Amino acid sequence: MGLPRGSTIPLSPLRRVMCDFLHVSRRVPLVAIERRFFLADVVAARRRLEHRPSWFALFLKAYALVARRRAELRRAYLSFPWPRIHQHTCNVAYLTIARRHADEDVVLGLQIRHPEERSAAAIDDLIRRARTEPVEQFADFRRVLLLSRLPGFLRRLAFWAGLSISGDLRAKTLGTFGVTGVGALGAASLHMLSPQSTTLTYGVFAEDGSVPVRLFYDHRILDGVAPAAALADLEETLCGPILEELRGGTRRAA
Repeated sequence: MGLPRGSTIPLSPLRRVMCDFLHVSRRVPLVAIERRFFLADVVAARRRLEHRPSWFALFLKAYALVARRRAELRRAYLSFPWPRIHQHTCNVAYLTIARRHADEDVVLGLQIRHPEERSAAAIDDLIRRARTEPVEQFADFRRVLLLSRLPGFLRRLAFWAGLSISGDLRAKTLGTFGVTGVGALGAASLHMLSPQSTTLTYGVFAEDGSVPVRLFYDHRILDGVAPAAALADLEETLCGPILEELRGGTRRAA
């Protein structure tokens, strides 16, 4: 007796854009490095707040502060018309936002410029609005929707140009670093496909306030020492400026 036949589900325009995104991401030779952070004091300070910024927002701002000090984290590899390294003058965070659009679960890219100059609460508010307000209200999302309407060869040409030709164009389209993760859902990302030079992700917090943090980096522009030092700096930043910002926030009402 034969198996019952399945059905064919055509790729939606936004799913095709994701395929193009992963296609260009395969060109980036990413290597991962991990460090366990001990953030018990940060966990306690965040718990005391009436309005708690997400860990996503806290890690994003902390990494932006580190990247502002460490120029090597603001570099990108460009391949056309000749191989070279571009150093960005500022930070542009790129993060993926899960949305429901046109009866489909999709992932859209959101950019946050100069995140180190924003409060963690402001970053968290922007992320929350990007997850709940109409997709058309965000310019980054509108650009993805426009891109999805183009023929396949034009979409891939646009991704290639943004990745390979100009450092300034790359920052405007793909950001200077990425932040992602599903730690809030009790899971962790073990592998990564991303066009960003560095992408930060974190896992699930343990009872003692520790959490594994991974940094994926482009081995063409960074070796292991710099990312390892960046992770150590990131932990210090979370336990320093970020902790102080949380302690200065609005306390939970008695």
